[in-house]
Amino acid sequence: MNTPPSIRFGQTQASVLLDLLRALAALLVCLEHWRNLFYVDYGQIASHRILFALPYVVCGAGHQAVVIFFVLSGYLISGSIFRMMRHGEWSWRLYLTHRLVRLWIVLVPALLLGAALDFAGLHFHLAPALYAGQTGTHMMNRVPETFRASSFFGNLFFLQGILTTTFGSNTPLWSLANEFWYYILFPCAFLAFRKKTSRLSRVLNAVTFFLFAWFVGRTILLLFPLWLLGTVLAVIPVPNVGSKMRIAAALLYCPILFFLAKTSVVKGVLSDYILGAATFGFLWLLLAARDVAPARKWVSTVRGSARFSYTLYLVHVPMLVLLVALVGADVRWQPDIRHLLYGFPLLFLTIGYAYLVASMTEFRTDSVRTWVETRLMGKRVRGREPVVSS
Repeated sequence: MNTPPSIRFGQTQASVLLDLLRALAALLVCLEHWRNLFYVDYGQIASHRILFALPYVVCGAGHQAVVIFFVLSGYLISGSIFRMMRHGEWSWRLYLTHRLVRLWIVLVPALLLGAALDFAGLHFHLAPALYAGQTGTHMMNRVPETFRASSFFGNLFFLQGILTTTFGSNTPLWSLANEFWYYILFPCAFLAFRKKTSRLSRVLNAVTFFLFAWFVGRTILLLFPLWLLGTVLAVIPVPNVGSKMRIAAALLYCPILFFLAKTSVVKGVLSDYILGAATFGFLWLLLAARDVAPARKWVSTVRGSARFSYTLYLVHVPMLVLLVALVGADVRWQPDIRHLLYGFPLLFLTIGYAYLVASMTEFRTDSVRTWVETRLMGKRVRGREPVVSS
C-alpha cells in the first residue's frame, strides 16, 4: 500500500480518510433513495424551492457514490491480490473464500430480509402504485415481476443484469454483480500477463478472462475501467503532499461530484469516467496521509460508520419502501416542515436497522472467514488485508 514497512496501512490517517469516504458514499446512496421515495422531485416543490436546492443536490449523488465504491474496491482488492502474490499466499481457493465470505455474509441475510419486507408490502396490498413502480421515483422496478425465486437465486450468484433482474425492490443490487465479476476478471487478466505464472496457466487465465467477459456483457464491462483505476492506485508511488493539499483537493472534488450528479450536459458512461478520473486523483492525494492516525473519538466514529457501509448499501431500500408504503402510500410528500419531521426519523430508523443487521453479519466477517478457512484449508491463513475493506 506504499506505506513505510513499520506502519501498517490500517494504522494510517489515509485508512481513516478512506473509511470516511466509504461511509459517506453509502450514506449518499441511502439519502438519494430516501428522498426519491418520500419526497417529490425538485421541480414539483410547491413553495420555498430555493431553500431545498442544496439538500436536493446532496440527495442526488447516489449513482456517483457507486463510482467511488468501484474505484475504492479496485484499490483495495487488487492491493490484497498483489500482497498475497508477494508473500507466496496466492491461490484461487483462498482468494474466492475471502471474497465470497465478505459478499455473502451480508448478501444472504439482505436477500432474505428484503424478501420478507417486500412480501409484507405485496401481501397486504400496501401502496400498489409504489410497488408497481408508478409513483415517479425513478428507481422502483415492478416488484411483483421481480419478486420470484429465479431472481432471488440469480442475485445470490451475482447474475443480476446478466441473466436476471435485481430482486424485488432492492435495485441497488445491480452494482454487486459488477463488483463480483470484476473480482474474477482482474486476477484472470493479471495472471495471464504475469511472467512468474506458468505458460499453461497464463493461457488458461486468458481464455477464462475472455469467456467471462463475453458472458457478463457490455454493460458490466463498460464500468470495469473505473475499478481498474483503483488498481493503478495500488501500484503507483504515493505523492509527497501535506494536509493543505488534501483539503484543497476535497474542496475541488466535492463540486465536481455534485455537478456531475445534477448536470444533463455530461451523462452516462462519460460522466462516470470523468468522476472516476477525479476520484482517482482525490484518492491518490488522500493516500499521502501516511502518519499514524490519532487515538481520537472522531477516528473511532469514522471507523464505526464505515464498518456497516456495505450492509447499509444492501438492506436500506426494501425497508424504506415498506416504510413509505406504511406511512406515505402512493403519494410522495412535499418537503415541508411537517413531512420532514416525519421523514427524518424514518431515515434514522432505516440506518439503525442496517446497523442492527451489520452487528449480526458484517461485524463478524473476520471470524466467519477464519472458521471457513480452517475447514477448507486445515489452518488459518495469515491475513494481509488492510483494515479498510471492500
